[in-house]
Amino acid sequence: MKIAVFMGGISSEREISLKTGKAILESLIRQGYDAYGVTLTKENLLSAFIENEYDLAYLALHGIYGEDGRIQGLLDVLGKKYTGSSMTASAVSMDKNLTKYIAQSIGVLTPKSYTKDEIKNITAFPIVVKPAVEGSSIGLYICNSLEEIEEAIKNSGDKEVTIEDFIQGDELTVGVIEGESLGVIRIKPKNGLYDFASKYTKGMSEYEFPAKISEKAYNIAMKNAALIHEKLGMSGISRSDFILRGEEVFFLEVNSCPGMTETSLVPKVATLKGYSFDDLTRKMVEKFK
Repeated sequence: MKIAVFMGGISSEREISLKTGKAILESLIRQGYDAYGVTLTKENLLSAFIENEYDLAYLALHGIYGEDGRIQGLLDVLGKKYTGSSMTASAVSMDKNLTKYIAQSIGVLTPKSYTKDEIKNITAFPIVVKPAVEGSSIGLYICNSLEEIEEAIKNSGDKEVTIEDFIQGDELTVGVIEGESLGVIRIKPKNGLYDFASKYTKGMSEYEFPAKISEKAYNIAMKNAALIHEKLGMSGISRSDFILRGEEVFFLEVNSCPGMTETSLVPKVATLKGYSFDDLTRKMVEKFK
């Protein structure tokens, strides 16, 4: 089986995708798989999938044109097998607003949301404004007034945004592989906010796993991450993010293709189940043999 690891792309998360793809490719080669890397750019975003030879596309792509169902749909048309979630599950999970509606419908607690038409009725602050289909905390604003909300929406341009209550609490994340919750990490950003810099700058955040929180909260996070993965019809690896306030566990979003470098969150928490980085990449491809 020849495996092509597709990485890069044209989203704002391109550099993270390149790191993810490199780590995955090295892992596959280390295990003896016939694998090679394909770096996607604006110029070859379509042709790379048509002109290369492969039996399985290992998708190491983050953000738009990679994690939002469009590439998955292309591969479906081409009749090619690929890792991760389907076109529909990828598209739905990429949209934070749609994902929140589904989460609420199955009893998962989420922060209160607002439409653009409802912002003038907001009386309690802070409020979070963020793009509905971006990741890595890119374009995230913490607003303390109506004027700041309006400015954040304006700065987002024509992008769909998520507008929700800012929940003060501990940042939690749960990795899931094929429906199995791996464990809970508590994230401790040194600047108080888990933004892009805190995620990708070495030493800017501390990670506690297993998270030293109550058994009740731990179990809720584990259960709801698996539930989101299941109800959205996701496959392979996902990562759900939560905020813990007291004993309340608020679901924020789910990633259908989370970062997979040797120091990323999912590989960290997978060690709680005894899985190595190589175990994770192997699990992603072995079902296609």
